[in-house]
Amino acid sequence: MSGKRKFLTLEERVKCLKLFESGKTSRVMASELCVGRTQVQSVLKRKREIMEEYESNANVCLKRCILHDVF
Repeated sequence: MSGKRKFLTLEERVKCLKLFESGKTSRVMASELCVGRTQVQSVLKRKREIMEEYESNANVCLKRCILHDVF
């Protein structure tokens, strides 16, 4: 495994969830997405949050959430 972490886009995280629903293991998904197994497992753990973000038509190319400060 390389030393640099790869951040998954929202689209890639949804793809990961769909692969899991089709019966793939976290190890197989990790190799397909070129990330670590623990990162795949954290995506699976946050399934509800990710799907809500995806269904609310969020930017699918965004890699991280943008927090807006309210003044």
